[in-house]
Amino acid sequence: MVAKEAIGRSDPPGPHWTLRLRWRVESALGKFIFWIARRISRKRALSLANFLGGVLFRLFRKYRMVCVDGLTIAFGDTYSPQEKLRLALQSQTNLVRTVMDFLRFGLYSPQELIGLAHEVVGIEHLEAAMQKSNGGVIGIAGHLGSWEYCGAWLVASGWQVSAVGKKQRDPGVTKIMLDLRAAVGIKHVPKTKQGNMEIVRTLKTKGAILGLLSDQNGGKDGIFVNFFGVPASSVRGPAFLALRYDVPVVPMFALWNGDYYRIEIFPEVELVRTGDEEADVLANTQRFQNVIEDMVRKYPGQWLWAHRRWKTRPPGQPPIHLH
Repeated sequence: MVAKEAIGRSDPPGPHWTLRLRWRVESALGKFIFWIARRISRKRALSLANFLGGVLFRLFRKYRMVCVDGLTIAFGDTYSPQEKLRLALQSQTNLVRTVMDFLRFGLYSPQELIGLAHEVVGIEHLEAAMQKSNGGVIGIAGHLGSWEYCGAWLVASGWQVSAVGKKQRDPGVTKIMLDLRAAVGIKHVPKTKQGNMEIVRTLKTKGAILGLLSDQNGGKDGIFVNFFGVPASSVRGPAFLALRYDVPVVPMFALWNGDYYRIEIFPEVELVRTGDEEADVLANTQRFQNVIEDMVRKYPGQWLWAHRRWKTRPPGQPPIHLH
């Protein structure tokens, strides 16, 4: 009976061949760009990124329109259709520039990495939060500017940084990403049970920073708070961890400023503590999203609009992304 059942049972179908082909093309292109980026000067690499950003923007209408969708959900008619396309182009180019520079980080000494930031604002806020904490600090950021440089700059400046990350679709791309982070001293924390133990160790370690990117769709496991005035599923981890382990939360960003960077670090977010854990997680998640929203409003062309931030809807609400 078992044998017959096993024979009769079929595995669920895998991804469609066209999707697998696209992943292979993306992987091959990524590895080629990695090879090129490390063999030319930084100035030429960023010029190439500017060119590739424009090419990809024009070739892939789907991602172009996802960007416009997001801008419309967030800003309504504040920007004209032409201005939204301009911001979408800036966003796509920003992503390519961020990836291109990230591919080169392993070539730089700590001093050279630090030198890429021509302006640093608010380091005293991180120092104050760390001094106050009995353990570490949670650094929240978003896919704004160069999130990869933010972590690299912190490590090069003498801070201990662990970053929670997920695997990419292609194992080869994942390996490149993790190797590059390791090359600058960032400790990778996987989204696994073992990774959860490492998170706790980091938060209990004096002087350590746990980096959490907190601006993307939280899916069915997220909680709904407002982002640009629209309910958006958001990750609950930063608020839950901050409350459970009593550590400060410090927003930090690395913004592009020409071909260099501006580091902006904010005062720790004052946490709501009423004793009702679920209500407190919700209230503090809203506070974190407010900080990120303010920065996106300030630098709309540097945020990752190609991500469907409002994809998951509250029960009973229809989809609002058109593409």
